[in-house]
Amino acid sequence: MKGYPVPKYRWVLYGLLLCLTASLPLSAVRAEEGRGPRAGWSFNLAAGAGYVVSNDQLQPNDGNERVRDLDDNANRFDRVIPLASFDLRYTFAQSGRQLYLGTPLGPDGPPGLTLGTVLPLDGGGQLDLGVFVKPFGEVWEDPYLVDRDRNETDKHTYGAKVDYARIMGTGFAAGYTLSRIDIDDDDIGQRFDDLERDGWIHALQLGYVFQLTPGLTLLPQAGFTVGDLDGEANSYLGYRFKLGLRHLTPKHFFNLSAEIGYQDYDDEHPIFFKDREDVTYSLFGLYTHSHLFGHAPLFGTLLAGYRHRSVNIDFLEADTVISGVMLGYQF
Repeated sequence: MKGYPVPKYRWVLYGLLLCLTASLPLSAVRAEEGRGPRAGWSFNLAAGAGYVVSNDQLQPNDGNERVRDLDDNANRFDRVIPLASFDLRYTFAQSGRQLYLGTPLGPDGPPGLTLGTVLPLDGGGQLDLGVFVKPFGEVWEDPYLVDRDRNETDKHTYGAKVDYARIMGTGFAAGYTLSRIDIDDDDIGQRFDDLERDGWIHALQLGYVFQLTPGLTLLPQAGFTVGDLDGEANSYLGYRFKLGLRHLTPKHFFNLSAEIGYQDYDDEHPIFFKDREDVTYSLFGLYTHSHLFGHAPLFGTLLAGYRHRSVNIDFLEADTVISGVMLGYQF
């Protein structure tokens, strides 16, 4: 294992993926389960360190800049990464309406920096509206270059979301996210029109919150995604199912989730001459301890996860393991 250079922006993204779940404010969890938020200002800040091990050929990294051929096994790379997140919000006393700015967890991974509002509805429901931007994304200009160093380019993602929790006072929840993707230097898209990566992502999520006991909830979710990208071979229909279990007490929060997903791409890959199909499996666990060291505002978080992407194109198969520790403060 090589030494750890100063992380680039892409490693901050890995950090966000970890810490967005870790720093999900307990007040937000309680609100999701129907418990009223505290009126006035609240601020949640968390920071720490994580460790990532992966062999993903599509993820830019100094350790896998060059491939010998497209049947080549990916080089494993690992990094220590910084983790940082925040959630600033104001809750109006009479209406319960909230305004927030921060890094909340989205249905398809981290939405980046989000500005939004939460609106309580008649019947006990809750509507969450927001706009977001992911400022630090990076991809390879051409991930399929052979015997030459691959260069990185910026990936810009921005969009809007709407989430409806406790629909008509029930445990049902639904959400929709619209994302726009723009790649600065899409060299592979210039080589092959069918591999252009600019476009739109539509993601729909449906779920139900089962309150098993006070503080213990089961959260099955189903998702449907349409990747409407400029390249037909990169456009896809995606399906996923996720099962989550949460346990919340005044001092402890435990979250365990397992997910399986399938993506069916629209057209034949012009390099591998087959329609790409992905099956992904992931498992994620998190534990947060509040009132750390006897101080009510302090909390600590441990987290770990594993993701496997199985593809009918060997070059694109990948395994990623993530872990981390964070220390946070709630004002």
